[in-house]
Amino acid sequence: MTEVVIATTTAWTRRLAACLLTAALAGLLAGCSLSADPQRAGPVSSPVSSPVSSPGTVSAASGVPVVLRFGDQTVTATLTDTMMSRQFTAMLPLTVQLTDAWGQAKAGPLPRPLAAEGGTPVHDPTAGGIYFWPESGMIAIYYDDLGQTVPDPGLVRLGVVQTGLDSLSDAGNRLTVRIGPAAATSS
Repeated sequence: MTEVVIATTTAWTRRLAACLLTAALAGLLAGCSLSADPQRAGPVSSPVSSPVSSPGTVSAASGVPVVLRFGDQTVTATLTDTMMSRQFTAMLPLTVQLTDAWGQAKAGPLPRPLAAEGGTPVHDPTAGGIYFWPESGMIAIYYDDLGQTVPDPGLVRLGVVQTGLDSLSDAGNRLTVRIGPAAATSS
């Protein structure tokens, strides 16, 4: 009987965590520009125009290369060229405590929020995507797509994982990740 209660509680907790993370990430994607005037904000990469590099993942054609390190693992990623991604890049190098409460993404709080005005909301996050959730001030790296939709205001896409998504997925429920520019963290 106790095993049934634990299994039911664990499944319910994962679903609740997935919904909360999706909602948080939806809020992150609500804005990518500090300027209300799109002419002054500069070019913005479309979150869906990037080619797919392999099944279940997305890739970025250009942007700022970054490296995520945890334990002896290395994950490479590219941040998109958006106002919000530039704000995030200005925080680097950065150490973030990530947790995996929903079984689809590693998420954790940033030391300070990113300005979210004017961004394009993402309601269907993709595996391999790096997102910011303005409602919570959290960053999330999705490694799986469980088909859940993020409610308004949605998430803001910051970038995409290029390599090492499986190692991030397998890293456990709690991990400390060091994120930095690829050139500065390659030693």
